[in-house]
Amino acid sequence: MKYFSVNFNNFIQEAGKVHPQLDYKNLNKALIFAIEAHKRQKRESGEEYINHPVNVAYILVTMKMDTATVIAGLLHDVLEDTNYKHEDLVKHFGSEIADLVNGVTKIESFPYHTKEKRKELQAENFRKLLISITKDVRIILIKLADRVHNMRTLEYLPQYKQIRIARETLDIYAPLANRFGIAKIQWELEDLCFKYLYPNEYKKIIDKSSPGKKERHFFINDIIESIRNLLSQSKIEAEVMGRSKNLYSTYLKNIIKKIKFEEILDLIGIRIIVKSVEDCYKVLGVIQTKYTPIKKGFRDYISQPKPNGYQSLHIVVESEENKIIEIQIRTFEMHLVAEEGIAAHWRYKEFYNPPSKRRKKVTEVPQIQETFERQLTWIRTFLRAQDNQDPKTFLQSLKLNLYPDIIVVRTPENDYFQLQKHSTPIDLAFKVHTEVGFHCEGAFINGKLTPIRTELHTGDVVQIKTSPQAKPSKDWINIIRSAKSRQKVRSYFSQMELQEFLELGKEIFYKKSRKIHLKIESEEKILEIARLLKVNDVKTFFIKLGKEEILFDEVKTVLEKSQLEDKDIVRPGEQIEFDDNILISKRREAKGIVIENIDSILIRYAKCCNPVPGDKIVGYTTRGRGLTVHRDDCTNPGFVNLRKREPERITKVKWDYKKKEKNEN
Repeated sequence: MKYFSVNFNNFIQEAGKVHPQLDYKNLNKALIFAIEAHKRQKRESGEEYINHPVNVAYILVTMKMDTATVIAGLLHDVLEDTNYKHEDLVKHFGSEIADLVNGVTKIESFPYHTKEKRKELQAENFRKLLISITKDVRIILIKLADRVHNMRTLEYLPQYKQIRIARETLDIYAPLANRFGIAKIQWELEDLCFKYLYPNEYKKIIDKSSPGKKERHFFINDIIESIRNLLSQSKIEAEVMGRSKNLYSTYLKNIIKKIKFEEILDLIGIRIIVKSVEDCYKVLGVIQTKYTPIKKGFRDYISQPKPNGYQSLHIVVESEENKIIEIQIRTFEMHLVAEEGIAAHWRYKEFYNPPSKRRKKVTEVPQIQETFERQLTWIRTFLRAQDNQDPKTFLQSLKLNLYPDIIVVRTPENDYFQLQKHSTPIDLAFKVHTEVGFHCEGAFINGKLTPIRTELHTGDVVQIKTSPQAKPSKDWINIIRSAKSRQKVRSYFSQMELQEFLELGKEIFYKKSRKIHLKIESEEKILEIARLLKVNDVKTFFIKLGKEEILFDEVKTVLEKSQLEDKDIVRPGEQIEFDDNILISKRREAKGIVIENIDSILIRYAKCCNPVPGDKIVGYTTRGRGLTVHRDDCTNPGFVNLRKREPERITKVKWDYKKKEKNEN
């Protein structure tokens, strides 16, 4: 790859050709200061060190940045590599520029540190960088320009350094460029990293793209001219151009999507830029009348922008010569955002020339400001979440959070939905409507009926299949990606569980009431009983009975104390198998029970089955009420239900006859 390079002798002249609106008096002052600061310093290539900051500043000039940012680019290494201090820069250039330079200055360089110390300093430097960006977003633009030029001159470093720097760039700086929507820098960084990290694959793509390059060039020009004529006939004013391929994305398509290099290289990329959103959709219709659309080839990023603010219509068509053409359709403002991202936020004096040649001042575009604020919010949120994290965890989290992890799917009705990566039709169903989620039983993905757990991908057309009888499954909680939808499913099962306890509590209450001949004349009477147990409503009372948080024995006790039992219990004859005296007498045959692995715990005997020595028994650990001992063959529906649902709360116990014998001796 060849790049235009400047030096300290021609920088001012070349910058003036690209960005004449800059304050060149102060820019020249900064250049002289930088030359003096870096005199006698050399780079690994042997050239004057000053040429590095000069080229960083020139990259910022090509991005049409303001004067302060370009000057900060010229001075970005002064605090790190010379004896000048922050106050010196404030004195000569003001606090704005001094703070920009300080924002890109590392905490400490680390060429001679151990690997662990280098990781620690690397994490702290990135933490400082992110904090600085929240104060002035131009700092990330200077840092990216610095990284671009370092990557362009990476060939002069030892191989182990090339690999380390390229890996860091691919993991962090290229995704940062993507996060902030600066596509040109992202693509260049990715391609340069690709060259050093995967040299064999890089060479393979270069070798395969060389043959037929001239023929492809002529064919692209023919397609461009054909589209221009087509749009002109439809009276649509537009700029049509070819677009270059990103080598690294070509490589990813080959290894991830299993597309052959030859097929990728044969794809023709066209970009159409128009004046309005309405024109974007008009162009789409005109293109479809001339060329055959390819299924799965349409993406509407205008109605559903990418997280970094990117907007365009994408369509893949087939030409009459059976060539595949990828077309992007966007407005001039969208193009500005797509190419320069947040850099466009600072272009206060820049003018853009539409095809009509009318000079249009670009001061601010709403989606630029919105994206700008969203990225700052992301950084602040990330920093709060990573507070006090160790360096390794911080770096790992940063790498993971830099990728948007968003997919875009649509319904047959052309409604677009953004979902998290690895989402399934269940996520989409809940995104459409909660009730659709609860009754989802399957999905058609791209026209094919598929299991509900199938992973979705960007561009999929998804139709949710529902049924009134369909209900959520508990394993959905582990499948759903959206935390909000996951909570809805948890709430659903929580309500279902409460309903089960409610029914179980009712069954226990009425069954045992009949057994002791307790007449229940009305719900008011049940509420009166509930309030005696400090429960304010009948529903909660039944639920607590079902959960065994209240035992029916307690109901009897409060009734006896309140003398309600005399009015409500009819006693035609003794119906109880054991009275309390008999139970006490029987249980004296043993001095207690033995509980495995537990020395001391509150023990209660279940009233439902009245266990006595000689019975085979089990213990049930209640919530806050110790251990309840049941007969192993207890048929109490509440206990049977809880035993099945919560087997981990069942404890092995046995009668303690040895303890009694020891005491008697």
